[in-house]
Amino acid sequence: MKMGWIIDIITRKLSAEIACLRRQLTIQLTQIMSAISDFAAKQNEFNTRQGKAIDGLVVDLEALNKKIDELQNTPGTITPQDQALLDDIQAKSSALADRLDQLDAQTPPVVPPTP
Repeated sequence: MKMGWIIDIITRKLSAEIACLRRQLTIQLTQIMSAISDFAAKQNEFNTRQGKAIDGLVVDLEALNKKIDELQNTPGTITPQDQALLDDIQAKSSALADRLDQLDAQTPPVVPPTP
């Protein structure tokens, strides 16, 4: 009989300890899942921005290629119109290079710290 109450006390203490550990694990799991969701949302936003920037670069490259084709199909010597095309291509190429630098400078969002 004397041992029964000791076992009962130990069992209650262990049950309380297990319940406490379960609560802590649930809280940590919730925090981890929230951090993953936050990171995924930020990464998706970043990927969308990158995709739009890349799409814009594709359009710009197509326009530059048209200008180059136009210039290559001009017979004879360089005319004022040809020079204007060259100047336009140079300006757009410089702007395109700047946009590529901006795109390169973008970094993914920082991974959230682990709780």
